[in-house]
Amino acid sequence: MRKALRSLVFAGLAAASLSAFAQQTGAVRIDFLGPGGHSSGAYGRTSALHAASRTVMRIQQTLPAGSYMMTNLTGGNSVNSIASDGLVELRLTAATAPAYQQLLTAVTAAANYGADTENAFRNVKVGDLTSGAPAWIRTVVTPQ
Repeated sequence: MRKALRSLVFAGLAAASLSAFAQQTGAVRIDFLGPGGHSSGAYGRTSALHAASRTVMRIQQTLPAGSYMMTNLTGGNSVNSIASDGLVELRLTAATAPAYQQLLTAVTAAANYGADTENAFRNVKVGDLTSGAPAWIRTVVTPQ
């Protein structure tokens, strides 16, 4: 009887471990593109790195703890320039495929929020140009 009970307990632990391994995980890359420029001559332009930072803060506010891990936040070329590019990389973890899709949707919303907020802060609208290039921040979310 004791041996059978022990076998049932170990079987239950094995099943619990299996569900942990069956989680949905995946890397997500978020690219931000903007006009960039030199900090003195182009002061006031949108910054792709600021949009990326706003996105990270939004993700921290809206996604459940333990459902993501930030792996990279980078952008710009030098200390005295306005970043024309920004990059956020993270890993999402969810118990089911639908829950993973919800996280991916939330990350996309956060990326759009980051870009929209930076554009609004700099009073730039989609379609505005600066030196013939798009003046607004664009974002691309790519599941890896």
